[in-house]
Amino acid sequence: MLGESEGTKGDATIEQIGRRRTFTRTLQLAIVLAVVQAPMRSAVQSATAVCEVPARLSLLVDGLFIMAYVYAAYRAYKYVKFLDRQSWQRIAAIGAWLVCVAAVLDVIEDIRLWPEFANSCADLSTGAFTWVMRGIGVLGAIVLAVCYFATSRYGQRKLYGVRLDPPATFTQDGDAGVDAGRLVITCSGGGIRSASFCLGALQHLREQGLYDKASTVIGVSGGGYMAAAFHVLRRACPDPFAQGSPELARLRRQTRYLLQGGPAIFRAGLSVLFGLVVNLLLIGIMLRAIAWVLGWYLADQGVVVRGFTDVQVSLRPGGSWTYLITATALLAISAATFVLEKVWDRWARMPDVVRRILSSLGSASLLYGVPVAVLLLGVPGGLYLLGKLPGDTGLPSELLALVDPTKQGVASFSALVVVLIGLGRAVWNGLSAEGKESNKLRDRLLAFAQTKLAPWAGTAIIVLASVVVLLRWTGGYAIGENLRPDDWSVAVVLAAIAAGIKLFTDANRTSLHSFYRERLSRAFLVTRKPNGAAASLDYYKRLRYSEWAKPDGGGPQLVIAGVANVEDADFVPTQRDCVPFVFDAERIGIVGDRSLPDGGRRQTGDYEREADMLLREVTVPAAMAISGAALSPLTGRVNGRTRPIRLLLAVLNARLGVWLPNPYWNNRAEPAFPEVRGVVPAIRRYVGSVIDKPGPYRLLREAIGSPSMYDRRIYVTDGGHYDNLGLVEALRRKPAQVIVIDASNDAEDRFNALAEAIATARMDHGIEVDIDPSSMRRGSKPRADRAWTYGIATHPQAAGEPKPYKTEIFLVKALLAGQLGWDLEQYALGHSDFPRRTTSDQFYDEWDFEAYRELGYTLAESLTSHHRVRDRLADL
Repeated sequence: MLGESEGTKGDATIEQIGRRRTFTRTLQLAIVLAVVQAPMRSAVQSATAVCEVPARLSLLVDGLFIMAYVYAAYRAYKYVKFLDRQSWQRIAAIGAWLVCVAAVLDVIEDIRLWPEFANSCADLSTGAFTWVMRGIGVLGAIVLAVCYFATSRYGQRKLYGVRLDPPATFTQDGDAGVDAGRLVITCSGGGIRSASFCLGALQHLREQGLYDKASTVIGVSGGGYMAAAFHVLRRACPDPFAQGSPELARLRRQTRYLLQGGPAIFRAGLSVLFGLVVNLLLIGIMLRAIAWVLGWYLADQGVVVRGFTDVQVSLRPGGSWTYLITATALLAISAATFVLEKVWDRWARMPDVVRRILSSLGSASLLYGVPVAVLLLGVPGGLYLLGKLPGDTGLPSELLALVDPTKQGVASFSALVVVLIGLGRAVWNGLSAEGKESNKLRDRLLAFAQTKLAPWAGTAIIVLASVVVLLRWTGGYAIGENLRPDDWSVAVVLAAIAAGIKLFTDANRTSLHSFYRERLSRAFLVTRKPNGAAASLDYYKRLRYSEWAKPDGGGPQLVIAGVANVEDADFVPTQRDCVPFVFDAERIGIVGDRSLPDGGRRQTGDYEREADMLLREVTVPAAMAISGAALSPLTGRVNGRTRPIRLLLAVLNARLGVWLPNPYWNNRAEPAFPEVRGVVPAIRRYVGSVIDKPGPYRLLREAIGSPSMYDRRIYVTDGGHYDNLGLVEALRRKPAQVIVIDASNDAEDRFNALAEAIATARMDHGIEVDIDPSSMRRGSKPRADRAWTYGIATHPQAAGEPKPYKTEIFLVKALLAGQLGWDLEQYALGHSDFPRRTTSDQFYDEWDFEAYRELGYTLAESLTSHHRVRDRLADL
């Protein structure tokens, strides 16, 4: 499981690169916070009278700096520990403890210094105590740096004259071929439309004995609802969802499963509102903290000062170039490294190590130089363009009132939220209708507005509102109007809000995943009681995937397909932005093409314990919800359509995806998270599990970041974002036969989902699929002749095999074909979009549900009743 990134040349594991990156990012953050303190400390040292504001601001920033360098020390120790060099690991532990001791002393120092700046200008030092603290911290940092260097490839080669091999990481044998010689059934995505259609098809396949004959059923998105429902109920009775059964009658009462009844609607509204409020609070905390520090700095440097009637802005206060040089220094360094590389390359060959150093330096300078320039140049420029504060700025008063604690401010904020929600709804409707053709000018204009204008309008409004808020807060702190830089109660409030968010929720809990998961569980996962009644399984009961996905008393195993959103050019083709993530009872994790590093799958039981101490994150309901998480800021292969609205969806809390542990990390021969025994270990594991939940940083990655397979956590969403049919995963398992139940919402006669699955199977696994859907084309006829087709998949010939392995494919498609029952014919007459109802419509009544269920049953029957298909399926 080697990765190739930043010059590693494939001789480092994904986890090793990822751990190094997390340490580097944390160290960079600590350095940034240390640099931010520099002008504050300089102001204290040069002051002769009162310097309360810069001194106490420095102490507040120092608190963040302490947390950052402690976290960096911890990650450095974990990196050395991961490399499994025992002697250096023990030394690194000493260095980490020294840094922690220094952090404790640093906190004590800050507490002692805080009251000293109330009425006079003291020194930002406590004498010998400060020097002891710094000495211990520097010593710990040196120890960690030595350990880090000594365990690196370069250090091992220089110190011992040996090359450091990648750490031993457990890699299980691949499961390609696990269903060899068997039958696999796949249920495609498509929300309630697909769930209804797949239900009818599975009913018929069960009656024919094919369901119990199958070794695996693969569910994707909506198809996963019924695949899981059938599988779970099959454990309790041999005839799940049979005609006239109590569970089928109950399911017909749950066809509006998302908002079934007043309590569900109320909880849905609260779920959206809860996440939205948390997101806005996080944005507000960040903007207020930046504005506070930046406002003081601009005032201290004389860049922003109060005039007689307005705010005066000067980027060269006192005629000095110092401020401009500070604002552009990092960008200049980035440009200089680029020019140096070009000049060097003109006169001589540049060693790769030098090129990598210059490239890294230039990238880091650009990464931090852009926000520095935007803040130090853009904010004063924005204040200059706004003109007078307060006064006529040229901007709508509703925008300017966003930060005012008045009735107009509340009204402006409420209006902003309503507008964003309206835009979000318009965008979702537009994306759902995309691909539908219309000759009406009005429909085409509406589609253009919904798919092209509204997405960027929502993002633009969020950015504009954030900029206005930042400018008003920064200007207020700079000139002291309505905002006092020495109002330290603000810091207490901000810290309390941040601590409360960390303590009471996380990025997964603020999303809609929990609500979605519960609704799916209560609607689809039922059991048949001894008295014959059907009842929902207790949601409190943990349906661990490692236990409940296995067959019990006959029938197939359950596999649910999702995707892990990653954008690494090292691993995924351009604009694919995802790799398959498979929920399997034995092993769970990332699968994909043969170029992906091995080791992306973990023992499911061990993975369940890592994801959550209380075993709630990797369950059958969770897998159903994750596989159906179509509404998310990150959407795999369809990111090109949703990228303009990523920020809008994230802010509005339209997030169904889940952050799960990266299975490439902690992949060991022995469980990395074994069963806990004992009270103290259990408490320690529980506290660690709660603290380790994904925080605001992950939410930022959803909104504007670039997710990576090297990250400690990956964002898992709808399996249809990779392959909506589940066919590619089925072929990877090399069965003898595959029955594909396809309820995809393809355009008429185009079969896009099938075409994409064929191309993906060839690209990722070298599997050639020969299948012709022309018999399902309607063309100029009123309807197609039949709704199924047959094909052959030829796998690459393995060494020692006399001939390539082949898989038979039987695909049944949700379309109108042949003569249907009178009830279906009448339903089709009254519903022109049948059976291609938009996936965004998840609210069916009994007639809708029955029509799609009966269509699935009828078309599956037309497939299995054909004499050639019947004979082929009987051969297995």
